[in-house]
Amino acid sequence: VFIQPLLYHETPIINSPLTIPANTVKTFTEQFPPAGIPFSIGDQSLLGIFPHMHLIGRSIKSYGILPSGDTDKYIRINKWDFHWQGFYMLPRLRKIPNLTSLRAEAVYDNTTANLNNPFNPPQLVTDRQGSMKATDEMFQFIISYLPYQPGDENISLE
Repeated sequence: VFIQPLLYHETPIINSPLTIPANTVKTFTEQFPPAGIPFSIGDQSLLGIFPHMHLIGRSIKSYGILPSGDTDKYIRINKWDFHWQGFYMLPRLRKIPNLTSLRAEAVYDNTTANLNNPFNPPQLVTDRQGSMKATDEMFQFIISYLPYQPGDENISLE
């Protein structure tokens, strides 16, 4: 079993850097592998996913773009709560076909309307690399997966 932050707040952000100006609601998108970079590790089975943001996060979701172009939805949290984040196990193993692109989208609310905003008045919030302060931001998905074997999608994790 592999547990890796395949989507994290550094290089795979399409509209980087992770900078949210004061009085702004901003959406960021991550993709792994980054566009134009071939990445082939064979079929995989998804066990679970751990989305991670800090205090000005509003919503977050993750999905796969399959080689066919179809979308495979993994998780969607419409009302992010920093205090309730955790590792979400899927009810069943989910096959991720080879050459699937992983994507994530996150919305950040750096306004006074966000009651969790640690700053009043709002101020510039960034990912300050290496900082673990909740007043800085993060955008990552840690993925738990293993090499696919036929029939994995029939295995219940409940």
